[in-house]
Amino acid sequence: MCIATVLLVAVFSAAFPDTVRISQIDNSMLLLNQRVRVYVSVTDQKGDPVPNLTEDRFSLFESEEQRQILSFERGVNINQGIKLLLVVDNSGSMYWDASGRVKNSTDEKIWRITYAKEAVSSLLNEIKNPMDRVGLISFNVKIGSKIRLTNDKGEIAEVLRSIAKPAEEEAYTELYETLYQAVDELRTYGGRKVIILLSDGQDFPLENNPNFPTREGIEGAIRFAQQEGISVFTIGLSARADRENLLRIAEETGGAYFWVYDPAQLRTLYNLIRQQILQEYLLIYSATMAPAEKKPVRVVYTTDGERSEAERFYFSGTIFGMGREKLDWKGFLFIPFSCALLWVLSLCRFEQKKALPSLAVTNSSSRKTQVHELPVTKVKSEITIGGGPSSDVTISSDPKIRETQVRISVKGGVYTISSKSPIKINNRQVTTKVLRSGDLIKMGDTHVVFDTGVVKAEVQKAKKSSKRGARPKKTSSRRTGSKKAVSKKGRK
Repeated sequence: MCIATVLLVAVFSAAFPDTVRISQIDNSMLLLNQRVRVYVSVTDQKGDPVPNLTEDRFSLFESEEQRQILSFERGVNINQGIKLLLVVDNSGSMYWDASGRVKNSTDEKIWRITYAKEAVSSLLNEIKNPMDRVGLISFNVKIGSKIRLTNDKGEIAEVLRSIAKPAEEEAYTELYETLYQAVDELRTYGGRKVIILLSDGQDFPLENNPNFPTREGIEGAIRFAQQEGISVFTIGLSARADRENLLRIAEETGGAYFWVYDPAQLRTLYNLIRQQILQEYLLIYSATMAPAEKKPVRVVYTTDGERSEAERFYFSGTIFGMGREKLDWKGFLFIPFSCALLWVLSLCRFEQKKALPSLAVTNSSSRKTQVHELPVTKVKSEITIGGGPSSDVTISSDPKIRETQVRISVKGGVYTISSKSPIKINNRQVTTKVLRSGDLIKMGDTHVVFDTGVVKAEVQKAKKSSKRGARPKKTSSRRTGSKKAVSKKGRK
């Protein structure tokens, strides 16, 4: 029997050929444009991801109201990268052998922690995407070795090697409190966020532990992960692992639970989890306006005439969905602030009004906006933006912009921006990023907003209309490759 099948039999015992799981719900854009991003995993009976599915296989519901899927993407986690935090149990029993019968051996080769280190090292070697970020936490009575998210795999490997056997008084297992701290470590990041939690036992806390003066417990850890949209994959590494609660953590946060008695199989397991994450699908829809503190989301997947579905909820975060006992007059001060924020954002033209992908360039000195359509043909697959005349889009009125500041390329309908030095996109420093509609790019004193344009059907309709004799407006600033300066008055 396939190793993956042995590992996954408890989690993926569905009656359907494939199993669907809502891995993460990202509501970070809810206030700006009412959009919700849903990451969906589809696996076969062996636990392997099912690739190359099409949008027509999925239906999406919020609060039992079917919602139109506005965008459907495959391989989004490959393009945009993932934020992965590895949490490894370093309690006393991790220095036993696989069976648990040999407890005081000095032979490091048979220790469970040795297999765990080797599996993590193997996973690091498989990660090639510069967009990926990985962090590491080891724990027992306290959080021991810790490294924040980074793309420096050598740094993680060094910290991994430094994990050592704890003293007897430190050999406890603060499982739930460590998970809570791990969620707190990831919560400020955007995009796909994942925790892989490995433990060979159960939550075995130290009474009056000064390292965790406030107790959150399993309830607090799960709720925190749900609020922050972080999925937790859990691994039980022995027969005495707390299967019930590790399974509960995984199921209620959008992850999956695995158990394995042979630690030599950990390498295969970590890679399987990574493949499941990389092959997820992204469904974007417009949320309902009904007020509620939590909104259920249901995804229905159809294959070979069979239906499989998954349901999760997200915290809507709307002030009117909080319930009367939580309302406070101070909360209403947020309403005018939100309205003012939306008005400011509207000036940046976040709404999709153009038929084709475009850039809306606004300079703070001229306060005029020019729109430049992006390449949509194989003839022109890249444009440059900069302050010199050699750039395709020239912004000469901003002295802070270099000759060639950034490049935007297109492949398979996906637009990627890159720069030799960090630039700000949505207030975060990056050097490369797959662009999404509404992304705000800041270069010097100039703001550029990316717009994906209308849906494909409307684009095709526009093309047909053009072939029949429709005459588009002649606007020089909308031609691909335009070298007009943004600051010239009277030009649009």
